[in-house]
Amino acid sequence: MTNKYILLSFFLCSLSITVSGQQLKRPVITGAPFLQIVPDARAGGMGEAGVATVPDAYSQFHNPAKFLFMEEGAQGIGLSYIPQFVGYADDIFYANAAYYNKLSERAAISGSLTYFNFGNVDLEEEVGDQIITQGSFVPNEFALDFSYSLKLNDRFGMAVTARYIRSDITDSQANTMVQLKTGQAISADVSGFYTSMPMDQHVNRWTAGFNLKNVGSKLKYSNESGFDYPLPTSLKLGGGYHIATSKKDYLSFYAEALKYLVPATDDNRNIPDDSAIGGIFNSFTDAPDGFSEELKEVILSLGGELNFNENLTVRTGLVTQNRDKGYRNHVTFGVGLILNNFMFDFAYQSPISNYINFSQDKVVKISISFKFDKPAKMAVVEPVGEVLD
Repeated sequence: MTNKYILLSFFLCSLSITVSGQQLKRPVITGAPFLQIVPDARAGGMGEAGVATVPDAYSQFHNPAKFLFMEEGAQGIGLSYIPQFVGYADDIFYANAAYYNKLSERAAISGSLTYFNFGNVDLEEEVGDQIITQGSFVPNEFALDFSYSLKLNDRFGMAVTARYIRSDITDSQANTMVQLKTGQAISADVSGFYTSMPMDQHVNRWTAGFNLKNVGSKLKYSNESGFDYPLPTSLKLGGGYHIATSKKDYLSFYAEALKYLVPATDDNRNIPDDSAIGGIFNSFTDAPDGFSEELKEVILSLGGELNFNENLTVRTGLVTQNRDKGYRNHVTFGVGLILNNFMFDFAYQSPISNYINFSQDKVVKISISFKFDKPAKMAVVEPVGEVLD
């Protein structure tokens, strides 16, 4: 077997391999795992919460329906970059660029481009007792998506998203058994966002959101059977509560849950040959250990942010997953700074075991966004006495 097959298996399972030496029990395995990476540093600093947070330039990934609750005419861009996946590889490159435009009071459009470069990979083949070098290549994946959002009333809106995915992790190599090729797929999302009070009113508020992502065709890496993988179809639900501490400061808390709607693997990590829709429905009942195992697949995100004078924001959070399914347990920290129409965000994520380890498997995220119009701001409550007057 060539290293190409080892490479393919590693990348398709990379979501699950998050703790050195951790033996996972029937982990969630999908194609294009880069679609699951949270791109922006704002969410990265809040335990990867984003489906119910206040709208920003990175809502395209989390919940594009949030763009409906920006000011009419607002538009902007967001650029995100992850310079470090320490503990995984030194030359991985991940970048995301997003654009949004609030067309009218009731409609918005948005889109994004995501690129993931795995770095240079040396290829070798074992022939007898010898290892023969077969050259090298740079596996990469990218996705391009577009969303249309429509406000259904003053407090609730929905969005639909279409996405194209290209996964070139095989270099179109062949061995004596099968010819590999670049995988391609299309998918769709449906999302919604609710706020208990219109954003332009100065009151405390609840927010809630959902996003059903990556419902689509499988990634096929060969015309032969056994080389097609489901997309990382998922459903994320969440809510937030925002407390106005003064006319310009606010404190927000978020809690969100994500479940992958893909077929469960067996003890040998084989994936059933379900259709996209069949996999969604079966994903709630097909785990060998029943509903208790289904619950283990849920990833929880807890986060909070404190905004000072609408210019400086500090954040922290926690993202956690059962040890049998991936064991993603990270504490997160972040900071954001607004200068005119520019927002700069930085996030740091570090795993938790029996103690916090700041040296291995850490992730650093950097985001910059620019708003062409007046920045969307969180409405805050006036002091009670002034409101009554």
